[in-house]
Amino acid sequence: MKVSALRNNAKGGFTLIELMVVIAILAALASIGYGPILDHMNDGQRQKAQSNLQSLGTILRQFKTDYGTYPCDSTATTLQDSNPDLNFGSLTGNTANDYFRQVFYSKGNSSEKPFFAQISCAGKTIAAEGDERLANGSALAKGENAMAYVMSSKTDEEGGKKAIPGNKSNVPLAFCGIYPSNTPYPGTSVEFDISSFRGHVFMLSADGSVKDLEKNLDEDDNDDEKGRLKPDASIFPETKKGRATAEDYIVLSPDL
Repeated sequence: MKVSALRNNAKGGFTLIELMVVIAILAALASIGYGPILDHMNDGQRQKAQSNLQSLGTILRQFKTDYGTYPCDSTATTLQDSNPDLNFGSLTGNTANDYFRQVFYSKGNSSEKPFFAQISCAGKTIAAEGDERLANGSALAKGENAMAYVMSSKTDEEGGKKAIPGNKSNVPLAFCGIYPSNTPYPGTSVEFDISSFRGHVFMLSADGSVKDLEKNLDEDDNDDEKGRLKPDASIFPETKKGRATAEDYIVLSPDL
């Protein structure tokens, strides 16, 4: 009888308790592996973003060599006056796209690819590189640029936006990973997109170096897509006398 009962149990398969134990184990393993799997999938996107940000730095430094400063309101006037037949779109405004369009006036800069990074933040996404259409106001159209641009908070004599000083090699020039905004951020209160690259945000300095700000950021308690600088962190250099300079800058988001 005992042998027969054992055989019947074996033929009956798993009990409900055994199935629940197996499901619990599988769920635990899945939760442990989910984060690393997503991180691995995100590696290529992060590397692409960093590489493109470095390429953008090369383009912006070449622009400064050609025109004496980084893109700003005064260079927009110069470019429009000297190239009346060209139309890449607006060259001034409140988005990074507006000022980045100026680089297409520099010789050899004719691709939208360096402005790409795969992001998904605040319901706005960029999942493909620009279409390379530049003429007729089509350069860096909405959703074709993922990079933010840093400018001076000071204005020129006509009230236009100024570029960062050309002799400041340690000043941030651009970012990949700024939380979308319709108006420029004051340098003292920039909000970062910490969702697209799982906590990584990349900063391009005027010297061409790219830094990951991951360790400098805290998650916003009210929004898991948004981050801010930690209280003891700074992305802007101090003066020789130790004065903070964040108030000297503004950050323009890409037009998503």
